[in-house]
Amino acid sequence: MAQLAFLISLVALGISILAYQEAGGAKDLSKKVESIREDLRRETADSLSKLEKALRSAEPAKSKP
Repeated sequence: MAQLAFLISLVALGISILAYQEAGGAKDLSKKVESIREDLRRETADSLSKLEKALRSAEPAKSKP
């Protein structure tokens, strides 16, 4: 009986590995992570640009002697 359970578990493991590869596997995950990283990089740059503009407009005008 234990041999049958072991055989069934091996078949289930094989099916799960095939399903994981069919769904994209680690390659798909790395593409998604890179896409999210690029979006975050772009958003950070935009936010810093807006912050810089806000700070520069808030600075008092310095007169040159």
